[in-house]
Formats: sequence, structure tokens, C-alpha cells
Amino acid sequence: MAGSINRDVATNNDGDAKVTIKVDNGQDNASQLSTPSSPSASPSTSSSSSSSTLSYTLRLTLCASSIMGLFVVYGLLQERIMTTPYRRDATGKDIYFDDSTFIVLCNRLLACLIAVSVVLQKGSSLRNVAPLYTYGGISISNFLSSYCQYEALKYVNFPTQTLSKCVKMLPVMIVGSLISGKKYSAKDYITVICITAGCASFMLSGNILSHHSEDSPSSSSTPYGLFLMGGYTLLDGFTSTFQEMLFKGYTMSTFDQMIYVNGFSSLASIIVLMYNRSLLYTISFITSCPQLAVDILVLSICAALGQMVICYMIKEFGALIFSAVMVTRQVLSIVLSCVIYYHPTTNVQFASATLVVVLLYYKCSGDIRKHSTCHEK
Repeated sequence: MAGSINRDVATNNDGDAKVTIKVDNGQDNASQLSTPSSPSASPSTSSSSSSSTLSYTLRLTLCASSIMGLFVVYGLLQERIMTTPYRRDATGKDIYFDDSTFIVLCNRLLACLIAVSVVLQKGSSLRNVAPLYTYGGISISNFLSSYCQYEALKYVNFPTQTLSKCVKMLPVMIVGSLISGKKYSAKDYITVICITAGCASFMLSGNILSHHSEDSPSSSSTPYGLFLMGGYTLLDGFTSTFQEMLFKGYTMSTFDQMIYVNGFSSLASIIVLMYNRSLLYTISFITSCPQLAVDILVLSICAALGQMVICYMIKEFGALIFSAVMVTRQVLSIVLSCVIYYHPTTNVQFASATLVVVLLYYKCSGDIRKHSTCHEK
């Protein structure tokens, strides 16, 4: 999201697959490739420049399309798994899959295995760069934030969950100022406060219950769902800030954090499942619902591959362009969710969501202009 562009690390997985990404070069490749050739340049030089520009455009298009496709599918499957009944009991009552911890385990484990495969394919070492305990706190907050994100979909609908993630920009800025000593302008704070107000207006001006919650309505459903999203917001802000500090404190690759943060998050998921004695029941439930097994597998693949594409995109094109792509992806996800899962919105909700999107693009474009000005100097 747009709030991530001032950090070395970009996501959530965010999509929501959350891994912090170290930007190896602060320059935008476009500035290098768009320099016009001198009049005396030879035809071969002009041809090479044209080819490079085409390659840049093609690579950017492929990256943006991949992120849009992977994370739109990820968002739709996320909502389907948590809000759609997969079978019925003997009395005909719908039974939902409700183990958010198991989904976190699948996502983190697959991402860890893919990172290990990439490191081995490169012939690099799997040895941890930082002390193991430094990954522990990040892993716990990473696990808990992902759990809150999935669990919230039992109580609030997907558009609400997605817009709620914009609220994390404010705590991220506050935490960054207090812990990392970052400086933000008054305009940044005003923009983010307006975005937060737009999200609050959306939540207060219409129905935000998920279909799962509507089947068993409770007066506490909405507050608890918003409480979970608040937990996600705070924990994700903590995760991003401390991942960035870990990158600055140690010379490490993105894959190092992917392996150990996802690895420890997987271990935390297994411990919770065993403590709740739900691991065997969950596996039995999934094996009895082949479609659910396929949905969870595709969800995990989209999350893991999305992390890889994000790593490449931020390194090659910069966090600012990535930020704009992620805003567009969220808009598309909300629209498709409203159409496919039928989430009617009031006029005030539509206006509030539009305000949030416009402000996000405004902030993103302002940061891009600021980056371009600094680069020209």
C-alpha cells in the first residue's frame, strides 16, 4: 500500500503475504533507460536503446499483471475459504471452515520452502545472518497479524477488511517516528488522517457483516471483527518496522528473512494447532472437502509467488511504482468482491471508499514526484 513506500520493505502480504523487501538500488530504471540518444548516436545505439526501453516496459507490464492477478485471486479465495460453507451436517446446517491458524501455516510453510529452494538453486548458504532470536519477535507478530486478518473475515466483509488495512498507515508512521526516528511532513499526516476518516465513515454508514456472520448474527460480531482488524493493523506495523531495522542492522538478502521469519511463523502455527488439539480435525475436514484443499493450495501458491514477484518488482522498478500497482489491485479486489459475493454498499460507503482510493493515489503520485525531483537534483 501507499503507506509502505517510505520503507525498505514493502508488503503484506500482504496481500497480503507480508515480507519486508530490501531495495538494493534507489534509482528508478526508467530514468536510466529514458535518456534520449544524442544526434550523433549510431543506428545500432538507437536500436539498442529502443530495445532496452521495450524490455523495461514489457517487464514492468508483466510484473504489474502478475501482482494484480496473483493477489486478486488470493483475495477472492481468502474470502471464499472463510465465508463459504463447504459442507452440511446431518440436519442440513451449513458448516464453515474456521481454522485461520491452519491457513497461516500453509501460507508460511510454502513460502519458506520456496525461499529455501531458490537459495539452494543459487548455491548460497542457508545459514542465518542474524541471531535466531531476532527473527522470533518478528515471526510472532507476523503470525498474529495474519491470524487476525483471516479471522476478521468471519465477522466483517472483504471490502471492510481491505479498506481497514489503509488505517495501518497512521500507526506505521507513528511507530516509525518513535522507534526509527523518521520524519513526516504535516501534509503526510493530514492525508493519512483523512484516509483513516474515510475508512471509519465506510464502516459506520452501512452493513459490513460477512456472510458467515450474517448466518449467525450477534451484536458483538462487528465490534469483534473491527477489533481483529485493529490487532492486524498494530501488529503489521510492528512487523514492518522491525523487519526494516533488521535489514539495516545486518547485511542480509530478502530470502534470509523469508526463510527464517516464515519458518518460525510456521512453527508458531503448529504449536497453536497442537495446543488447541485442532490439527488432526482440520486435516480430516480438509481431506473430506477436496474443493477446500484445492482452494487452500492455490491461496498459498498465490501468496508465495506474489512475494517473489514483489521482491523482483521493487528491486527493478522501485517501491513507488509498486505502491501504485498495489492500490490498483486493492480497488479491483474490492469491486470483484462486491460483484461476486454480493456486498451491497450505501451511497455514503461508496463515497467514502472513493475518497480513500483518491487520497491513496494522491499520496502515491506525490511521493513519486518527490522521488523524481530528488533524483533529478
